[in-house]
Amino acid sequence: MNVDVTLFPPLRENRFSKSAVTLADSATVQSLLDKLMIDREQVESIYVNGREASFDQRLHAGDRITFLPFIGGG
Repeated sequence: MNVDVTLFPPLRENRFSKSAVTLADSATVQSLLDKLMIDREQVESIYVNGREASFDQRLHAGDRITFLPFIGGG
């Protein structure tokens, strides 16, 4: 199945900002992160089709996934 993925800096460094990604039919948000080689500790928020999601959420063909990075500072 294909899903649309949007990454924001610094997650998109050496990757892409928006892309279609092909996954297995049983894919979850975590398996998508694994495929993209993104460590879950780098992700602050996940949105699937505009709604907040969890790492174990199952994905479906045509889903739109957005990853927002953890940004520390002070």
